[in-house]
Amino acid sequence: MTTAYQMIDTPGALAALAERLKAEAAVAVDTEFVWDRTYYARLGLVQIGTAGGECFLVDAVAIPDLSPLAGLLENPGIVKILHDAPQDLMILRRATGGAAKNVFDARLAAGFAGLASTLSLANLLMEALGVHLEKAHTRADWVKRPLKAEELDYAADDVLHLPALAEWLRERAQAAGVAAWLDEEMKKYDEPGFHDEASPEEAFRRIRLYPPLPPRQLAVLRELAAWREREAQRADRPRKWILEDRELTAMAAALPKTVENLEGLVSNPKVIQRVGRDLLAAVETGLARPESECPEAPPPPRRDKPFKQAVDEALKAIQARAARIPIDPQLVCSRGELAQRMQASGGETALDPANWTGWRADFMGL
Repeated sequence: MTTAYQMIDTPGALAALAERLKAEAAVAVDTEFVWDRTYYARLGLVQIGTAGGECFLVDAVAIPDLSPLAGLLENPGIVKILHDAPQDLMILRRATGGAAKNVFDARLAAGFAGLASTLSLANLLMEALGVHLEKAHTRADWVKRPLKAEELDYAADDVLHLPALAEWLRERAQAAGVAAWLDEEMKKYDEPGFHDEASPEEAFRRIRLYPPLPPRQLAVLRELAAWREREAQRADRPRKWILEDRELTAMAAALPKTVENLEGLVSNPKVIQRVGRDLLAAVETGLARPESECPEAPPPPRRDKPFKQAVDEALKAIQARAARIPIDPQLVCSRGELAQRMQASGGETALDPANWTGWRADFMGL
């Protein structure tokens, strides 16, 4: 069945829509984009749905300036309902200039409603409302025009049921007595800087290191990764198209001093010819950093059997408490997060409420 929607493909229509939506208490929001050959996502559509069943598809190709939607996103009096919100909110922040406030993330909310907090939207709608979504167009080229009628239907369906889903999830959380926990978890989307792009100087933390590098080499890796991040942003190309992680770590370990030293560390000779001097400058900058500014590598994770058993026992206790409520124990912490916390604290205080904050401290005190 064809989904009813209104196409918004002119600046005037977008301005009128933004004004019209000021009267809504809540709106459902989703995006369709392409993100395989660029650093930044290429936004194709922004879908907006209302509790009254209206659906609007904003053509981000026909309207490059989406700033009229910033007011909607930033309005704390209007709930923005999304599923798996962080990526959409980051893309919308860049496209509109607006940092969303008062966000309801249906994926997270599912965990407070006794369901898994990792369910896809299609699986969540089936589980909660018995609604079946067709997912045949997940890999559509959303910046190609014209879009097919079935692709537009697919995009509209992604917001059509979100208001009813949000209401169902909240009712379930209230029945379990954890609505306040849900609200607290959603507040993280209102925190200053949540939607900001990470600093290029933090890009090195995404790189997996084995074996770990000492602080001085980590300082060099930080400079090299920051250079790559800025270059990828400037060229709007994926990071790995600029340099691979393994090439950055090889340079950080070898500390090349000359262009000739880069041979064997950087696989493409043309890259050495084009940016070799920049890479050497980044190495030199890292070597010149004061010792106090060199990052420390995190301690290697403990893998001994007694520690693993202690983590398993603590995780079982958390899972048992979560099952009694019920909420998804993944909302409390993952096994990896629990292991890190126990390793940092000596492993004896994993379930002590005093070592947790917010609703998680309340949970540990049950």
